[in-house]
This record gives sequence, C-alpha cells and structure tokens, in this order.
Amino acid sequence: MSGTKEISNNTNQTVRPLLVFLFLAVGTLIGTSINKEKKDKFSQILNIVQNDYVDSTNEIALREDAIRYLLSQLDPHSSYIPPSLSEISSRQIRGNYEGLGIEYLYFRDTLFVYNIFPGSPALLAGVKAGDRLLKSNSIVLTDTMNEDLIQKSFEKKPVQLEIYRRSDHSYQKISLKKGEISINSSSTYYMVDNSLGYIKIERFSSQTHKEFLNSLNQLKSKGLKDLIIDLRDNGGGLLGEAVAIANEFLEKDAMITYTEGNKRTRRDFIADGNGVFKEGKLIILINQNTASASEILSGCLQDNDRAVIIGSRTFGKGLVQEPFRLPDGSTLRLTTARYYTPSGRSIQKTYTKNIELYRSELFSRDVLSDTLNPVFDSTTRKDFFSLNGRLLTYGGGIRPDIIMRDVDKDSTDIEKIAQAFRYSRILDIYLLDFMSNDLVKIKTKYPNSNDFIQNYQIESKQIQNVYQYLKHIPYLKNIRQQVKINDLINKQLKRVIAFRLYGENGSSLLSNLQDGIFSKSFEVLKNYNKLLNIGPKKSHRFDY
Repeated sequence: MSGTKEISNNTNQTVRPLLVFLFLAVGTLIGTSINKEKKDKFSQILNIVQNDYVDSTNEIALREDAIRYLLSQLDPHSSYIPPSLSEISSRQIRGNYEGLGIEYLYFRDTLFVYNIFPGSPALLAGVKAGDRLLKSNSIVLTDTMNEDLIQKSFEKKPVQLEIYRRSDHSYQKISLKKGEISINSSSTYYMVDNSLGYIKIERFSSQTHKEFLNSLNQLKSKGLKDLIIDLRDNGGGLLGEAVAIANEFLEKDAMITYTEGNKRTRRDFIADGNGVFKEGKLIILINQNTASASEILSGCLQDNDRAVIIGSRTFGKGLVQEPFRLPDGSTLRLTTARYYTPSGRSIQKTYTKNIELYRSELFSRDVLSDTLNPVFDSTTRKDFFSLNGRLLTYGGGIRPDIIMRDVDKDSTDIEKIAQAFRYSRILDIYLLDFMSNDLVKIKTKYPNSNDFIQNYQIESKQIQNVYQYLKHIPYLKNIRQQVKINDLINKQLKRVIAFRLYGENGSSLLSNLQDGIFSKSFEVLKNYNKLLNIGPKKSHRFDY
C-alpha cells in the first residue's frame, strides 16, 4: 500500500506541470487564432488585452503609454507629443500662431488672464489682465479643467467670451476673432549706459535671429560698443537660430559647433565672416536653466574666447532632437545626434534611465564651487582648451568663467519659493486684484522706469497682504514669514509692478540692477582682455 501511494504522488507531480503547460499552450493557440492577422507581438498582446482583460481599457491610452515607456528607455529628451499638444509645441518653435492673444492660468477654479499680447484680438476687443474668463461660447469655463475642451471653445468664429472684471466688479460679454499672434523671443533690449547694451533671448524660435538683429541694430544706433546677452532661463529651441546668432560675433572660418550621431554623419557649422558685431566686448549671462541651443551659443563663444561667461553651470543638454510628425497629428521628437563645442566638448551630462534623478541633479549641485555630482561626472577625463589656450571644464553643461549665484536664490528653500512665485504668478494675481487701481497713481508719480526704480518703495502692509494671499495656493499656504522671504516678496512685487507700468524693459532693468550677476559685468569689462587671455596670437588651434 505504501508503495502504491508513493507511485501515485510521483504521478501527480509529473502531471501537474504537464497540465499547466497544456493550459498555456491552449492559451497560446487561442491567442494565435484570434491574432492570426496581427504580425507583431505588441499588436497581438494589445488585441488580447482589448478582448479578454477583466476591466474595460482604452486602446489609444495603452498605445501612447507604451510609446512613452519605450522612449524613456532611450534618453531623457526623446519624447512623444500627443495630437492635442503638438500644435502648442510647434507654435513655440515657429514663434507665432493663430489665436486670441490671451495667456491665462487656473486660480481658484477659474481662468485668470495674466497677460495679453500686444496688438492681439483680445487687446483690441478690450480684454484686460486680471479678467476672469467665465464662459466661452457655450462652454462654462468655471466647470471644467479640461484643456482640450477649453481650446475647442476658442476655435469657433467669432469667440463669445463672458468675463468678470474684479477691479470694478462688472460682468461683460466680448466678441472677438482669432488673429496672428507673434511670440517675440528677443524683445527685451536697452542701453545700460552710453556704450553698453543689453539683450535678453528668451528662446530660439524661427524668428529669433531676425529679432536679435533688429534689437542689435536699434542699440547700435544709440551708441552701442559692448554688449551683454542674457541667456538665463533660456531652455533652447532651434539649433539653426543659435548658430546664426553665434555667426554675428565670429571671424571667418571659426568653428561654431558640430553634431554627430550613430545614424547621422558629422556636420560642421562654420562662421562665414559676415557677422555684424565682431569687435565689441561681449558678456554672456547663464544659469542652471540655460539649456540646449543656448548652451551651443555660450559654449561656442567661450571656446573661441569671444565672450566672458558669468553665472552658474548650465543644464547640460547636448542632445539634438528631430521632430517626426505622425499621421494622427502627434509628434515624435527623437534624439538623433549629439552636439559639441568647437574644442570638442560634449555638453550633455551623463544620464541613466532614472529620469527623476536626471532632473533633480540641478538641486544637488554645489553652485559656488561647481563640483559635479559623481553620478553625472564623466568617467573619461580629457583636457580641452579655448582658442587662446585657456583650460576648459568638461562634464555636463557649460561652466562659466566667473561663477556666481543669483542673489534671489541663496538657499535651496528660497530658490524653490522663488520658482513657485514665478510659476504660480501669484504676485501678478495679487497686484491685479488689489493694486490695479493704484497703478495709475504710481505711473503719474513716477513717469519713467528710472524714477520708479530709484524712488518707489514697497510698503510693509503690502508684504503682509501677500502672505494672506499665498493661502490661496496649496503649495505656498504654509510659508512662514522670515526676513529672506520678505525681501524676495519685496523685490518680485516691485518687478511685477514695473512690468505692468513700463513693460518688459522696465521690469528687466529693475531685476538686473537688483542682481549681483548683472552688476559683475561692469567689473568684467575692465578686465576683459586679461580674463580671455587676449594678447599676441597663440599657436593653439582646435584639432578638427
């Protein structure tokens, strides 16, 4: 009996794996039968999920999630842009679009207008910054946070808007048609003194070089001899526009940049010698948000000893993406090459498949000593030199010639709060809600930006009121008063007022005068040749 039982157990142990195998085989056969017209494994699996999964599924969402995961395994910058966002992405590159000219944000479940483009249909129709958008045609905007639905409500011709104007507590109906809207990328420019000019480049879109030349020519007509270019917070854009601007500063045959990839042969970008500003002193301002095309420009001018670079190390994005438009209107932005500075430096910081670690690397930097996080430091070291023989730092971004940190960001906490103010636009909202009636009085008392900058003071009660208003923003409501935050509110609120009264130039001038990085430029100009090792021609040349 005992022997029989033992034989029975062994038989069961043999049969169970066989039954499991048969079940799997049957499942495979059934799946093959269902998917016999599907040739690729992904389509086979997706078809099985659609037909047999326990809960309902969205095939489009599953496909798009799979695409995003696939691209995440390549590099941090290859990306998929769905049809609903492709036009927004394209307009940033083009620098223009057809629309109403309204920039809005969500505040307390309502669309708050915080900016209107000059000459836009919205401006001509009477829409004002601070208005709440309540209804667009038949869509009640206070009932939805669906961006696609909101955009569709703006597509009808004409658009019928219902708004609430808090400054006089009135409700209005406004009819307007869409028109061509230009997004200038180089509209902030002015003379700092009789010979020094300033130009800020926001991004590199299809019109940036043209706009930059217009700004430069305007300044030259006012006596420009030396120039500051501000690339801080410029996240990049079109490679060709950065190359065209670099060309304006370089002698003939100077290397600007080159690109190369596994499936892309090397392509060199060389100056043609027809630049319009090849002699004057040049200073470039950068920070940790300076990326991509703006790193090409600053790296090129540093390698060629054509500019002194001031600020903190740039982001470190040296990958080139090409857009591939798909039939459904979506876009694949695929990394196809790396770009290099003239000396041969790769700007790209090292990356892994941990995207969050890649992004958060900015916050682990020691800005003042500019030491590289070991995770992102290059494993292969090589010396690189500028045209005049200066040793250049290699390994993740462009390291400035003079390292300085923004005075508004002298601690991690303050830096995060400053960014939160910027992205929430909370100070714009506060100003338009509670100080809009004061703007006329301020402008009358201070008719120009210089008077305002030198004499206007933010009152302590305004700072206290801002703290009360912060309670409307979930991630700012628990901020406690302290001297550094008071100072931050003081500076940024004054900048917001300057923007409303004197435009981008007035706000920028105020911001720069409060900023130690900008002020450093005056000292740099006095030691310009020494800093760039300018003297008798050196024998060193780039090894192309």
